[in-house]
Amino acid sequence: MMKKFGLLEYPHKESLSKKVFNEYFKKANIDAVYEDIVIVPDNFDDEINKYINSYDGLNVTVPFKEKVIKYVEPVEEAKEINAVNCIFNNKGYNTDWKGFYNSLNPSMLKEPIVLVGAGGASKSIIYALYKMGIKKLFLVNRTVEKAEKLKKIFLSKIDIKIESFDHLQSIIRTSKTFINATSIGMFGESFNLEVRDLSNLSLIYDIVYNNTPLQKIAKENNIKCIDGRTFWYHQGVENLKIWHIYTPEIFDETFKTFARGE
Repeated sequence: MMKKFGLLEYPHKESLSKKVFNEYFKKANIDAVYEDIVIVPDNFDDEINKYINSYDGLNVTVPFKEKVIKYVEPVEEAKEINAVNCIFNNKGYNTDWKGFYNSLNPSMLKEPIVLVGAGGASKSIIYALYKMGIKKLFLVNRTVEKAEKLKKIFLSKIDIKIESFDHLQSIIRTSKTFINATSIGMFGESFNLEVRDLSNLSLIYDIVYNNTPLQKIAKENNIKCIDGRTFWYHQGVENLKIWHIYTPEIFDETFKTFARGE
């Protein structure tokens, strides 16, 4: 019987997950389909159980990663991060933090570290940094309240110093690692940073899939850069393992085709 997997999202966007996973199913001879599932936020509570019960596995993206927790049994890490992005057999997992954790060698992370953004991805990244032994970081976000909320969640794990967006330039100048966990760059927006602002950095980690202005400036100036596709790949591996349908060679080959833009 054909298996069904999907991504719960709002609003609708053609996800990388749908493209890569469907191609992977074909190559791996897995009788399955992966769909983008749009739920209007107001209908979420009425509709969520229907999807959990009728799909073999689900991913969850914004704005539902926190909302979905009360409908599944979250595993330890998902509970600590307070966000679920993968569901299987009524259990809720967080593969975002693993995606970040497995995408780099802890030795690449030089301090001071500055993280921009206080959304769902940031929570997973902070948790991964904590797991890598990082004790403190600077958190920059447009709305300070959201940043304060994150600081509270991780109070016992990591020392977070909140800075306003206006100070980004001066903080980056004294930092070694710059992590962008916002969507800035997705549609060509830039951080308005000059090359000299980045000259102290040894690593730029940008979770956006496309080749953003930030990634371009990193490559042009020989700063080590990890992009959103790498983040997605490692998270994808974890999803497939949880769903018990992971064949490493075939998934790698499928992903590489997409990463090359074929």
